[in-house]
Amino acid sequence: MTTATTNLTDFNAQARSRATAIAWGSILAGALSGMVMGLWSFDGPFPTPEWIGDYDALPRRFLRLAHVAMFALGVLHMMVARQITTTPTRPRLDHLGLHAMAAGNVLMPTILIAAAVWEPFKYLTPIPSLAISTALAIAAYGACVRLHVDKGTLERGVCEREFQLMKKCFQQVRKR
Repeated sequence: MTTATTNLTDFNAQARSRATAIAWGSILAGALSGMVMGLWSFDGPFPTPEWIGDYDALPRRFLRLAHVAMFALGVLHMMVARQITTTPTRPRLDHLGLHAMAAGNVLMPTILIAAAVWEPFKYLTPIPSLAISTALAIAAYGACVRLHVDKGTLERGVCEREFQLMKKCFQQVRKR
């Protein structure tokens, strides 16, 4: 195994572990936030805090959206991490995708909860949306590259050495 292949394998293992930890943390936060909201929802044992308002009040809707986002983004984070780490494209692009997904996973629910407390925070939601979209675009690009590698139609020539290294990495991943 070459040094480049070893470094790539180490990066993939560490990156996927980090992303998986963040994703499971997000899912756990979703479960815990649901338990807290369940204390007053559906005629729970406690009254709804005044600042949250009725069922259709905007602060309460932001809290429900944050709760769902924690679960959904956690699962999506695992999928993106798996795609990016099993189909490496370019190291910088892979790093960007993984960091963007982590940022979006953490920032979106945080901003939604903040918007429940102070509504103008809702105008910050495009920031995590852009981060998540960036990660999804990189993962989709990686899936496209993987498809062409599997079919043997990836453009060869100028980057023949990089192509062979990438192909070798894919073959090693498949053997696992």
